[in-house]
Amino acid sequence: MEKTCLIKEPQKKQKLNEEDQDIDENNKCLGDLPEEILRHILSFLPTKDAVRTSLLSKRWEYLWASIPNLDFGRSFPAKRNLLMNFVERVLCLRDSYAIKQFTLSCDVLHDASRVNRWISAVVRHNVQELYIKLDNFKGKFSLPYCLFTCKTLISLHLRMSYILKLPTTICFSNLKTLTIIKVTFSDEYLTQQFFSGLPVLENLCLKNCSWKGLKFVHLSAPKLHSLSITELKWLNLSYGDGCQIMIFALGLKKFDYFGELFNEYCLYKSFSLERAEINVILDNASAQIAHRMYKLLIGLSNVEVLSLSLEVVEALRDAGERLYHMPMFNNLANLVFFEGSTIDLGCVGLLRILHNSPCLKTMKFSWGISLRENDDWKLDPLPPCFLSHLKWIVVRNYDGDKEEFFAMKILLKNAIVLDEIDIYCSERLAGNLEKQVNLCKQLIEIPKGSQNCEIVFLNPWQDVVKQ
Repeated sequence: MEKTCLIKEPQKKQKLNEEDQDIDENNKCLGDLPEEILRHILSFLPTKDAVRTSLLSKRWEYLWASIPNLDFGRSFPAKRNLLMNFVERVLCLRDSYAIKQFTLSCDVLHDASRVNRWISAVVRHNVQELYIKLDNFKGKFSLPYCLFTCKTLISLHLRMSYILKLPTTICFSNLKTLTIIKVTFSDEYLTQQFFSGLPVLENLCLKNCSWKGLKFVHLSAPKLHSLSITELKWLNLSYGDGCQIMIFALGLKKFDYFGELFNEYCLYKSFSLERAEINVILDNASAQIAHRMYKLLIGLSNVEVLSLSLEVVEALRDAGERLYHMPMFNNLANLVFFEGSTIDLGCVGLLRILHNSPCLKTMKFSWGISLRENDDWKLDPLPPCFLSHLKWIVVRNYDGDKEEFFAMKILLKNAIVLDEIDIYCSERLAGNLEKQVNLCKQLIEIPKGSQNCEIVFLNPWQDVVKQ
């Protein structure tokens, strides 16, 4: 045993020496790489880890100071002073290399001038992507004016629960993506200037912003492709008179709205619009909300794919005479209703949209459909799409109750060119195979306007049942 041990000992040392040699050679190979490649490698590390590489060797001591991406976000220690001093040190030691991406998330408190110096320094280093999240203001604050004329900025993400103080000169000549969260706009003229200085903007997101006291805003972005707006009640906003926001974006392809219609949004000549999602959440409908919904739908008249929440069609019940002046949706091919609530087929808002969508090909009811009218209720007059274009209907969360069956009966009887209707059973019905079979038989026995229509009864947990 001892002899065996004596024989193996040198082999083990030799192996360790070989591993050490491999590590040294790898370090040497890494150290021999050009600085441009090393900086690129360091850019994938969190900023604090990139700084730690200064301990590796003399060559690495200040290499981190020229990395293109700097991130001072949530990954830093909770102690605010450590973060503030660290940001200060990194920017002070920064060389002349440009900053591609800069992220800052911190509490401002009484250090407004200090934060402004950092942002100004980043702008001087030709920043391309800027992500700013500022909280807890303890005094006056305004972003540095040089930010609003930054020629190198391509993407700006600004989140701060504070009034945005704007300069008189604003021009983002290369800005393509803009996200603004929780910002308050208070000056009508300067806000107008801000949203008119975006000549190449392609993506705009406005989330929970407040248009404090503003009556009218004109948003002009000729190259805008995607616009997303969110406004929720937790901001302590009120319906009131609201702000009228005119959106001039002739190239707009996608529009999303999620909120409570505190303001009036008007899309002007959005001829190229392909997709729109309108998810309205309301406690109570009113004539004012119906008017805002009506104005919004006018701007969506050229859309091809439209997704709506239940509240959209319900709000239109209070539209009065406007309901009979709804726009024609001549390009609308796909109509989708979000999950959350069952859609009443007899709702006047839904019927008006169907009547004004002559080329509608598919309908999807993500949370089911019902008919609260009597069994002898008729779909009269018949929407033109039922006679010529409607080929496919999807109904989810089907439970088979009386009101749901009435709705299915109306659809099957009147959709003359329907090819297929897919019916997904509800979760409550999923475990009752006998009831599923009976419901499927009931649906098959319904007189159908289209002899080619195939009824597909689907259970996510079982096999598909076809007619």
